This record gives sequence, C-alpha cells and structure tokens, in this order.
Amino acid sequence: MQGGISFALMIPGTCRTRSRGNHQRFAACGGWFLPVMYSNRYRKTMQRLARQMTALCLCLLYVSAQHGVRQVASAQTGYHFGYNKIQYEDFDWSLMQTEHFDIYYYPEMLELAEKGAFFAEEAYSELQNKFNFSLNHRVPLIFYSSNLHFKQTNLTPGFIPDNIGGFFEFMKGRVVIPANGNLHRFRRVVRHEMVHVFMYNKVNRVMSDHRRPRGRMLPLWFTEGIAEYWSGRPDHQHEMVMRDALYTNQFVPMDGLFRIYGTFVMYKEGEAICRFIAETYGEEKLLQIIDDSWISPSFDQVLSKTMQEPFPVISKRFDVWLKSQYYPELSDIQIPSIVAGGLSTKGFNAKPAFFQKSNGERHVYFVGNHGGFSNVFKIQIDESYRPMGDAEVVVRGGRNPEFEAFHLFESRLSISNDGQLAFVTQSGGKDVIHVFDLESDTKTATYRFKNLIAVYSPTWSPDGSKIAFASIGDAGYSDLYIYHIEDQQLQRLMADPYDDRDPSWSPDGGQIAFISDRSSFGKGGSYNVFTYGTADGTIRYVTHGERVDFAPSWSPDGDWLIFSSSIPDSTGRFSAQDIWVTDMSYEMGVRPALASSSNSIPGDVVNSAPAWRSLRRITQVAAGTFDPIWTTDNRIVFTSIEALRFSIRQLPNADSLVSTPRFEEFTDLTFAESGNWTYGTIKLGEGAHEGEFKRKFRLDIAQGAISQSPVLGTTGGVVLAFSDIMGNDRIFLTLFNTGQLQGRFLKDLSMQLSRVQLHKRANISYGIYRYAGIRYDLSDPDAPIGLPRFYETNYGGFGGVSYPISKFRRVEFVTTLNWSRKQIQTAEIDREALLLSNAVSLVHDNSLYWINGPIAGWRARGMVAYTTDVLYSNVSYYSLLGDIRFYTRITQAITWASRFMVGFNQGREARLWVMGGSWDIRGVGLFDVRGKKIWFTSQELRFPLVPAPAIHAPILEVFGISYLGGAIFADVAHAWNTGYSHRQPEIYAGETIGALGAGLRLNLFGAFVLRWDIGYRYRESFRFYDKTFSQFFFGYNF
Repeated sequence: MQGGISFALMIPGTCRTRSRGNHQRFAACGGWFLPVMYSNRYRKTMQRLARQMTALCLCLLYVSAQHGVRQVASAQTGYHFGYNKIQYEDFDWSLMQTEHFDIYYYPEMLELAEKGAFFAEEAYSELQNKFNFSLNHRVPLIFYSSNLHFKQTNLTPGFIPDNIGGFFEFMKGRVVIPANGNLHRFRRVVRHEMVHVFMYNKVNRVMSDHRRPRGRMLPLWFTEGIAEYWSGRPDHQHEMVMRDALYTNQFVPMDGLFRIYGTFVMYKEGEAICRFIAETYGEEKLLQIIDDSWISPSFDQVLSKTMQEPFPVISKRFDVWLKSQYYPELSDIQIPSIVAGGLSTKGFNAKPAFFQKSNGERHVYFVGNHGGFSNVFKIQIDESYRPMGDAEVVVRGGRNPEFEAFHLFESRLSISNDGQLAFVTQSGGKDVIHVFDLESDTKTATYRFKNLIAVYSPTWSPDGSKIAFASIGDAGYSDLYIYHIEDQQLQRLMADPYDDRDPSWSPDGGQIAFISDRSSFGKGGSYNVFTYGTADGTIRYVTHGERVDFAPSWSPDGDWLIFSSSIPDSTGRFSAQDIWVTDMSYEMGVRPALASSSNSIPGDVVNSAPAWRSLRRITQVAAGTFDPIWTTDNRIVFTSIEALRFSIRQLPNADSLVSTPRFEEFTDLTFAESGNWTYGTIKLGEGAHEGEFKRKFRLDIAQGAISQSPVLGTTGGVVLAFSDIMGNDRIFLTLFNTGQLQGRFLKDLSMQLSRVQLHKRANISYGIYRYAGIRYDLSDPDAPIGLPRFYETNYGGFGGVSYPISKFRRVEFVTTLNWSRKQIQTAEIDREALLLSNAVSLVHDNSLYWINGPIAGWRARGMVAYTTDVLYSNVSYYSLLGDIRFYTRITQAITWASRFMVGFNQGREARLWVMGGSWDIRGVGLFDVRGKKIWFTSQELRFPLVPAPAIHAPILEVFGISYLGGAIFADVAHAWNTGYSHRQPEIYAGETIGALGAGLRLNLFGAFVLRWDIGYRYRESFRFYDKTFSQFFFGYNF
C-alpha cells in the first residue's frame, strides 16, 4: 500500500488533464509502475496492487475536479458528474492598497470598496490591541457586491449557499466577503473575518515560539465564537437561537459541542461561551487562552489551565450563567406549537401567502424544503384553517435552470387579487421574477432586469399592473423598484446607501410599506418600518427607535400594518422576534413625520406636524416569528421557529388579538434630528492608492513522496500547484520517475505541465507531457490478460474545454495529440504511432446528494470519441458511451436507484472497458470484467438502518460514526470482444454475469463512506449460482 499511496500523490497533475473514455491512449488510472521480475509468484500480487492503486486514483479524480479541471478523467470508470460552478461575469478587477490591505474590487462597487477599506483598517487597529499582535504581511481582501457574484468565486472550489457572509482562506491568507446591501452587516462580517486572520497568525506565532508544529487549529466553536464576540454585540439572531435551544431542550453543554460541529447553533453558542468567559473570568482570559494554546492538544486542558478550574466546573458554570439570563422570562412566553395551529410543520417552511380560489378553496402558499429540494408548496385548508392533506409542490426548484434556486429565507411571495403568484428564483447569474397563475397552475411570465443582480420580495399593486420589489445592483446597495408590466418600464424609487427591503403595497395603492435602516438608529443595525407614497415619493416613518423590524404586511382593509420585530431591553439584549401591529388609519393623530420627500435629499427629515402612533405586540413567543400576513378571513398566518424547525402556523381572530394585545407602546414620531448617517471611508487617492492588478502566480501545494515496495521497488515524485490571487488561473507540474537503474533516470522520467483557466464561462485546460516507463494497463487490448505490463513512451499535448450550459448541464470537448511507442516483449509488439484523440461529451446532473450519495434527481453522460494514428494508421477506433442514473424517493428516507450503462469501442487497437467491484458489478474483483463492448445495469434499494448512531451510543460520535444505511441490490453485466457469446473466462467476457445481495454503508465524519456487500454471484444469465461473496470497499453510492 505504500507504493499505492505514493503513486496517488503523483496522480492529480496527471488525471486532471486527461480526457475520458477508451479513446485515450494512456489511462491515468492504469498508472506507471516500476520494472519488476515477471513470474507467476508476483502475478496476483501485481494485480491486487494495481487494483488498489487504481481505486486510489479514482478517488483523487474528484479532488482533481475540485482544483478546477472541469473535464473528464482518462480512466473509463473514473468520469464524474456533478453540478457546474459557472462564471457568469467577467469581472474587471482593480486593486486598492491601504496601509495593511490589498483590496480587490470591480469598478462598479468602488464606493462600497472604500467603505470596506475603512472597516478593515478600523478592525485592524482594534484587533491589534486585543490580540497584542501585529501582522507581518499585507492581507488580500476581496469584495463582491452581492451574494450571486460571490457564488462565482474560484477561491474555493465548492458551491457557496445563501447566507454565507464570507470566508478566510488560510492557504494564501485571503479574505473574501460579499455585500448584501446592509452596511452594518458588511462591517460586522469584515470584523469577523479579520478576527480569523489575527487568530490564525497569532496561533502560528505561539506555536513557533514554543517549538510546536505550526498549523494547529483551535476548536471551531472557539474560533467562530470569538470572531462573533469581537465583531459586535449579540444581535437578534443570536438571542433567537439561544432562546430556542434552551427552551426546547436543544442546548448542548460545552463537553458536547462536537455534536453540533459546524452548525449555526455552534457559532452562537461559541459566542455565548466567549461572552461568559469575559464576564466571569475577565476579558483578558480570551487572549490568554490563545497564548496558552501550545500547552496541550486537548483544548479542555488549555481552558482548565487558563481559568485555573477543572473543565467540568467551567462547563457547569456556563450552564448556570446562561440559564440565569433566560429562564426568569420562561413563565411569560408562548410556545408556538401550543398557541398557534400548525399548517406545515415538516421540514423548513417560510414566507407564507394566502389565496382563496374562485371555487372557494383556501390555500396557503409558502417556500419550503422538506428534506430535499426547495420548492413552492401549497396546502389546502378548511374554514377553520385545518390542513386538508399534505403540502403539495406547486413549483419545483433546484432541478432546472429556470428555477435554479429559491432564496428560502430571504424573498417573500406575493399573490395578486386575480390569483397571480409572484416569486423570485435564481436563474443563471441573476435573480428573476416569475408569475404563476394559481387558477390554471401554469407559469405566465418571467421578468429579467439587465442591471439588477439580486431580487427580493416582489409585491403586487392592487390593480395587478405593477410589481414593486427590492434589488441589489452592481454597486452593492439595496433599493426599491417598481416594474410597470404593460410598458415594461423599470422605476427606481431610491438611490442611496441605505438598505431598503420587504416592500408591501397597500390595498388602496397609495403607499408601499417597507423596512429600512435609514433612521438615525440604522448605523447601529436597527431597522424601522416606513411607507413610500406612490403619488409624491414621500417616505414617512411608521416606527422609530432602536428595534429590528421586518416584513410589514397590510390588513385587507388597509387600516393596520402587521410586521415582526425584536427590541432590546435596558441591558441591550434583544427580545424574541414577535408579531406587532400598528394603526395606519391616522385616527390617533395627524400624518406621521416625513423621513424624506421627492424634493429632499433621501434620508433627510422634513419638518412635519407632531404625530404619535400605537404599536401593539400580539405575541410573546419563545424564539421568533416571521413574515406575518393578515388574511381576508381574519387570520394571521406566519412562520415560527421551534426546536430549530421553521413551521407555518396561524392565529385566529386577528381583530381580537389587536384589540387585546400582550403589550402596547406609543411612539412619538416628532424628531429633532436628521436620519442621515454614514460610515467612514478611505477614498482612493486620499487614504489609499491604486495598485496595479497583476496575475501573479504563487505556490499553493508542493508535495513529494518516495516509497518502497517489495514488489514495485522504489518510486519517487513531486506535485507542484500554482494559482493566481483569484484562483482563476492554475498551473500544475507533475514529475515522477519509475527507473530502477541509475543510467535510466532520464529515460524513465515522466512529467506533465498543465494550465487551467477558469475566469470565463468556458473552462479551458491545456498542457504538455512526457510519460515513459513500465506501464500496467488493464484496458490495453495488446497487453497480456494475466499481467498487462509493458513499456511505453509518450510525448504530446492536450487541450480541453468544458462549457456549462447551465448549473445542471455541460458540454465537454477534449483533444490530445501524442507520439506513442509501445513495446510488449511477450507479444513481440513494437508499435509507433502519432495519435490524435477527440472526444465530445454531454453531461447532465440535477441529483440531490445526501450523506451516503444521491437520493433524488437524475444524472447522465453521453460521449462520442475517435482516436486515429495520423502518421502510420496503426490505430483507428471510435468510442461510444451512455450512462444514465435515476434516483426515486419512495419515502423521505428510502430511495430506489437505477443505473443503465452501455459502452462501445470499435476499430484497430480499440481499448477495453473495465468493470468489477463495489462501484458497479459486485461479486467480482475490481476491474476483473473487461471487454471492448459492454452493457451494465444496477438496481438498488437504499434505506436507513441507524440514522444517528451517536444518539444510542454517544461514544460513537468520537469515532466519527454519523450514519449507518443499508442496501439491497441486483447487478447484471455483459462484456464481449470478438463476438457477443465468445467466451474469455479469465476476463468474464462473452457471458452475462450478475449479483444479488445486500450491503451496509457506514459514514464516518460526514465525509467517508465504508461499504460492505454480501451476496451471491451468478453466471450465464443467472442460469447457475457461482459462489457467495463478501466485499469491503469505500466510496459513495453511485
């Protein structure tokens, strides 16, 4: 296995530039092996080691793809599927340099980048004192103006979901942050990521000073907790999560935080622990923990030493401290599942909307995820608002480019008076508004806006002729817009740095209610409710003060405005997010103060007659309520969180709740101060200067290995990977040698130099290579079947293009030109050829992955390839491949998986397809089934056995055992060469073989899947039983 491991280290540079399929003359998975003495004694050992090394190569194919090569692998069994990460925008990057930062931005967002520069230098100054440490290098800081732009970054190979605020990449120390229209949040995220920068470098310094290995990572709960704690005071989301965890028994003590590793709850509980340490032991202890981190690999011991108390005592103190803050209010709170009727409580549900059809049917529509894809659902209810069945899918998301993704918790639904549902999805690189007719259940329109990137919360005008919505443009600010449907005109209502969201059109059409941070409290993160006058453009206050208001919605008669809100108490701690209402009939005073008017600077307060307003809180829940709507039959429908689940619920008798509120306050809307506020900036040309943006390459990885095997001898090699600052341009160099004699070092030296460019929509790769040495290739038609070992030398170059049609579909083209000399002594073959290979593939994948593999959707690959010897005509063959896989969910947890594959190679020196092992035809050895033509099918029923083993045996969590699943399978395959029934028993050609059995799938640490299959192997089209088998392997389900 040492030989296999060292060889795997050399593979990434090789695999990532090879084309996929039998048309390729040198399969990376075949590998390069040391010369060994040929004997029967070593034959089985060689075959076994070759299979092991091949399996390792296949695993690394995925790693290669993650480094940006979006093309096929050379091994026939190694091609991959997967979604496409698409670069929709060709960003024109600029560089701004401040005292400590290199800030990368594009010109459209210069103003925002200047604010970000101020936030970064502000954080640097504060954190330098907190950490008692200075950085000795400049920090690259990369800004995007929206989350949709941020998702296109190549600095991380994976897909970035909604609500990710940024990340710190420690390989090159880069910080990447998107804006979302909220400057307060933008500032907080910059500070959060800067804590990570200081923490990483401080810990490395501590380790070096005490002669410990660098690179030690402190527990995630601490690194994220202190980043949250030092970013600002606990916000309303922190309080919501902590309340819900405590009140619903989801709270995890300090000694069990590994059970919620990586979750949002872990972030917030880590923040609470850091605040507890600061208040109980002293703020200086947080820095001392970092300074003491070298003492022991056990962080529990580090805490005990720093706090001078045993860790169990610290943990108990934290429990008492936390519960003392929240438990006193427990007697006054409402539990949503007790006081409100549930409409949809399965999975995650949000953004409800109500509509009564012409036939009298009542439906509540909402966006949800019930354990798979996010969709628009509807649920029919009776007059008492009892569900009349399960929720039904109205619009399926996440399966096609039209409805690529829903913003589950960010964008509301709106239904017009005539039953037109407006909702937002991502479609390509931007958000679009779809219109869906609820009477006919058909989509009627899609609206795209050229200069707008992110779109949120459309709302219909009463006459259905216009749609108002919030949107973020290239500059990174969120403003309100009105789209006039008939003349297709887009009207911008605001043009300022304030964050304007959640518009709601009044029933009379005269006002649009929305929330904004444009009050004098907005700089501290407060949001208030405002109205926009559609006739004169005036903006008036509805609420004012230090509070966080969201999602205003009108009552059917327009007299009341209902919204959710969280307000701080005298200590600054935010309340739960409750439902509030306010009277909009103006019977209690004159019209409220103007926040701005069409003739004033946006945000300025215009003098107005005194006014005051009644605000009534009608709920007092444990954690939070969101997106309340007042239905036409006097109900309040809303989203609630309970036990970390989001449900759609309803409260009856809305007018009674308003007349007898749980709390009422009167807000004076007479203001003497302006609502204008701004953050500081470091302007280009003043506190910062413009740098020259260059595509500089820096080393990412340098890894080498030397290994010794009693069979394979000594091998050695090195892999070098370079990339530019944006991760868009990558260079890979692979060198390895299989020579056994000193005089053959240069003759047996192999290398590959490749480049991958990812900054355009079409991903391009090209390179050159030289491979020389003993080759072990199961797919070569000329090599001996028992031990396919021969000497081959290859020189050549290659190029590949992968063009994503959408997130789910792409076209791949690969071409290779190489000179090849193959020498097989046992067959007396000495063949030279100049080989030209071309391949075109179409790939589709919209499957949904779960912990052990795909559970829903389908994926397919079709390939056509041709290889010819353009110099001597010694080689000429074509290849066809079709592979399609369906995943059907029988229940939420049970999936039926079906796979059908055909492969066809025809011509001179046509290569062999290889199958066998746990990934396709079970019951035979890995790659034991070989033939120029094959067909294969597999049917598998997948089900859970113990979904969460640690619940039953907590000790299993320490070993990473996170999921145990089972499978019942049936595999059938047939391979042939000269004739369909021409038997070659040693490679199972010319006969139909199959396997029936069952298996276990054990997931470790959420990343590795161990597979154990047992069953019966059959020969001759299942006419007779061959033998029982037991196979142990690794890898995800197909």
